[in-house]
Amino acid sequence: MYIPIPDLRQAQNVLVVSPHPDDAEIAAGGTIALLAEKGAKITYAMVTDGAKGGLEPGVSEAQVAAIRRTEQKQAGNILGVADIVWLGFQDTEVPQPEVVREPLISLIREIRPDFVISLDPWLPYEAHPDHRRASMGVVEACLFAGLPMIQPEDLEHGLAPWQVTGRALALSPSPNTFIGIDSTWDKKIEALKCHKSQFPSQIWDTFYPLILAKSREYGSKANASTGEAFKVLTTTHLHVMVDTWEA
Repeated sequence: MYIPIPDLRQAQNVLVVSPHPDDAEIAAGGTIALLAEKGAKITYAMVTDGAKGGLEPGVSEAQVAAIRRTEQKQAGNILGVADIVWLGFQDTEVPQPEVVREPLISLIREIRPDFVISLDPWLPYEAHPDHRRASMGVVEACLFAGLPMIQPEDLEHGLAPWQVTGRALALSPSPNTFIGIDSTWDKKIEALKCHKSQFPSQIWDTFYPLILAKSREYGSKANASTGEAFKVLTTTHLHVMVDTWEA
């Protein structure tokens, strides 16, 4: 590959974009905690509040949203997240990427991250439209945030164009970066357990062995017992670059 892959481990100012509460912890909780411990500033952008993710009949969307916001704040505190921004899109009804990217472009210009972490929009067999649309909105926002003629009204609010150094796509079918998370594994699991509305005991007992097995697989590629994997790319990789799949 002709274009070097940026080093996620050196990130200093990170924007993590998550379709729902708990997605960030599942996909990248150990890495987020590791970066925070090294002094990086971590900002979460929650595309939805997960209001339709309740598992108990009779509980209103407003109640579920309040529960999940509290759970996400607790999980973020464990991992070292500095701030959580709620974008306000409707759970299960996230619009097309060209709509999602608009507030993300402004947010990128506001916080000026060197890295953006999100899910990989090219994950095959992903059935949840929120994941597909939100994640594609993220990569489109990263592509356009550095162009002054895109959303020029941002300049009126003091938001100058900003070029992100790298995007780290989690849950990727083609990862190129493996990060050992042995030192933050316990934080990842503690943060996941904050999402009690999503992981009652009967679900957790099935879910935990799966995430542990995958973490061990990724850890073996990072000379560690547990790990997380990402497809890390630059902006150049995201436009007319036929070699990106192999990067």
